[in-house]
Amino acid sequence: MAAMKRNLLIVGCLVAGLVPGLAAAGGPSANPNYNPPPAKKGFSYPDCYCTDSKGKRVEMGQRACLTIGSREVTARCDMSVNNPTWRLENEGCPGV
Repeated sequence: MAAMKRNLLIVGCLVAGLVPGLAAAGGPSANPNYNPPPAKKGFSYPDCYCTDSKGKRVEMGQRACLTIGSREVTARCDMSVNNPTWRLENEGCPGV
């Protein structure tokens, strides 16, 4: 239950614009866990990625240290309902 609340907090912050997070533009995903079916002839999938709190691009599956207000958290860029999102992994940013 606590993990769900933390994930909702991260998503809520993204939606509220406190942490830039959702963006997309042309090419396959770098996440080895995300394997969409082949695109139809003449079409391609968007290049899905996350953006950290400093504006840096973070590829699917990679971790980053995010600043949310006065908190720092370690989060992983992932897909949720066809959208890039951050999954909270730890409070603080040891080794990231």
